[in-house]
Amino acid sequence: MKAVIQLFTVLAVLSLAPACGEKPAARSGKTVTSGEAAIGGAFSLVNHDGVAVTDEHFHDKPQLVYFGFSYCPDVCPIALQKMGAAQALLGKRGQDLNYLFISVDPERDTPESLKLYTSANGFPEGLMGLTGSQDQVDGAKAAFKVYAQKVPTPDSAADYTVDHSDIIYLMNKDGSFGEFFTGRSTPAEMAKAIRARL
Repeated sequence: MKAVIQLFTVLAVLSLAPACGEKPAARSGKTVTSGEAAIGGAFSLVNHDGVAVTDEHFHDKPQLVYFGFSYCPDVCPIALQKMGAAQALLGKRGQDLNYLFISVDPERDTPESLKLYTSANGFPEGLMGLTGSQDQVDGAKAAFKVYAQKVPTPDSAADYTVDHSDIIYLMNKDGSFGEFFTGRSTPAEMAKAIRARL
């Protein structure tokens, strides 16, 4: 029951919207939702090689997308390691996805620093770091319904940290929303869901 409540909470946060003209179906004792999630869409950023890219550059394959920042002490590395572990479980099929890490901290995450960060051991092979101006990053966050807020940390070596949502998005080849994974999702669960969509 707790897991069901959490699922509905996450879905509400992700702003699921019914498709135009469709009415949600319902049965006694159950809630059935129809429509597609309004998650994902156009963005324009800079990759970790310093090249300007848009969402369409990644529409050759389905994508695993994670929003975070390179100064993140634990949540981001764990999520990216899960993505790497899922890629390993997929074997050769793991190459059939694009793996994207979109920074919510463009002030510190330069293309050069992201290139170094995304090459960390355990992260997905081929992980692409993306950053840009604050406006560009805000646009990508809005498209994916991502929460991120700068928080001052006067008692630490860093001036600030960034609180952010911890969701891995599985996007379809055309960039439409497919599925999402939370901090509780395991690499095995992720690999199973990805394999079904491939």
